[in-house]
Amino acid sequence: YQRRVRGPMERLLNFNEPLDVSLLDRVVGAMFTGSQQERVEASNILNQLREHPQAWTRADSILEKSTNLESRYFALQILDNLIKYRWKTLPRDQANLIRNYITSMILKLSQDEETLRRERLVLDKLNLILVGILKQEWPHHWGSFISDIVEASKKSDSVCENNMKILRLLSEEVFEFSRGDIV
Repeated sequence: YQRRVRGPMERLLNFNEPLDVSLLDRVVGAMFTGSQQERVEASNILNQLREHPQAWTRADSILEKSTNLESRYFALQILDNLIKYRWKTLPRDQANLIRNYITSMILKLSQDEETLRRERLVLDKLNLILVGILKQEWPHHWGSFISDIVEASKKSDSVCENNMKILRLLSEEVFEFSRGDIV
């Protein structure tokens, strides 16, 4: 049973208005520094937001506008859940937009050594999300993935380094999947 939260935090659940990212940052912050009551209210509102069918439409705003690492990670969890549980129900054009957005975020955060190090936690989660997309898209809907990643690797050493991590994660997934079939 989830208690319905009233008040300013509830504005986060209004999908008819642009997301107030600073309010989200404050609610996420309340999860860690608020009173017991504030933590309960923040948890309830964040769970409602995470479970909202349109929550994924807010992830890009959070990732691009929030300076709070926990808020950005929250957005990544929303995307991860979308890919795990609802990916096949998305219209093809939306799936392609999300895939391209994730790819561009990865390239942006791995463009140079300094950004790659500073954004490591977010980048690692984005890499896992991309592998989740690949498990559903490749080869039927993303047959060019291998050539795309090879071409992107030419941009810089740090992009190449991160792309090697993506390929390692993908190979681990394939190995785990095949091992599950053997057992």
